[in-house]
Amino acid sequence: MPRSKGRTGRRWRRARAQLFAEAPDLCWLCGHAGTTDADHEPALKTLERLGLDPCDLRYLRRAHGVTGCPTCGRKCNQSKGTKTMLPASPTSRAW
Repeated sequence: MPRSKGRTGRRWRRARAQLFAEAPDLCWLCGHAGTTDADHEPALKTLERLGLDPCDLRYLRRAHGVTGCPTCGRKCNQSKGTKTMLPASPTSRAW
């Protein structure tokens, strides 16, 4: 079994290359340019559990990887981990 199932092989390299060719160079987590990684949304484990293809472009997003964001310094893909991202609430409580 590959070390990182769903992120190896020719299919993964082609899907990642297509994502980087077609999607704008903006991180879907922080909104800054300079992305270096492809992130799964929903998380890879969730895709596998549901029997969905992790190389499908519908589930891939551009994100900052181990080099971090050149603007905010955040390692977006690593800080997200396997969590599902929810939209940020505009206020701390409902008025």
